[in-house]
Amino acid sequence: MPPGEILTERMSMAAYPTPLCWISLDTPRPQLAAALRAEHRRSGLWPLLLCDSDETFGERCTVGVTAPEPLEHIDRWRVYDVMVRIWDGLVQTDDELGPAYDLDVLAPFDYACPGPAKAGNLLADPDVLANQQLPKLVDADTRLALVPVKRGADVLTVLGWSGAANHVSRTAGLSAMVRSWEERFGARILRLGPDRLDMSVAAPPQTAEHATQVAAEHWTFCPDRILQETGSISAYAGEIRGRRTWSFWWD
Repeated sequence: MPPGEILTERMSMAAYPTPLCWISLDTPRPQLAAALRAEHRRSGLWPLLLCDSDETFGERCTVGVTAPEPLEHIDRWRVYDVMVRIWDGLVQTDDELGPAYDLDVLAPFDYACPGPAKAGNLLADPDVLANQQLPKLVDADTRLALVPVKRGADVLTVLGWSGAANHVSRTAGLSAMVRSWEERFGARILRLGPDRLDMSVAAPPQTAEHATQVAAEHWTFCPDRILQETGSISAYAGEIRGRRTWSFWWD
């Protein structure tokens, strides 16, 4: 293993803050992350790329900024409930200004949450695909982290990550969605930054209809990604159809 350090919770006033993860001091080799992924079931440590171009590692904003949530909070959420709660909050009507979003943004859906999409068909082994995508995500601002979780989706909650803080106040619901993506789409979280998330997808939607259903889930997960780039759920669906990587960022 390369030189590294233990990152701890920054919000705690305890004399010995809770350790969150180990992080390398230098840019990692993608082959090392791939090897550690293969060892995950034995080690209990999930390999994750952390990127932060604005902060110095050790005084970072990627992890430990907010208080981590207990893992059992993730278990409380169903994907449908997460979607409905966020969807309703996004489209709620203002008495003076009217609906928050025009129906053109939501089309082919309306103000009622459509619920989660069906599972995709695997086109590759999820872990093999994840390893193949790693080299594309490593640059000078990237470090390797090892997080003590059983599955990658849980890193959003246990690391005290604040990247989506302008969208949701807590991340357990987002972790619940990613858990479901792991199961339905062979998704694997690869890289986490102070305001972004990148993952590989081994079972992406292949038809226009399925892509649109998945795009509705992405709308609740990260509306900024859709509103500020493609502008609508239907246009975004065309972007993710067949795509083996999903990237999100929050303004």
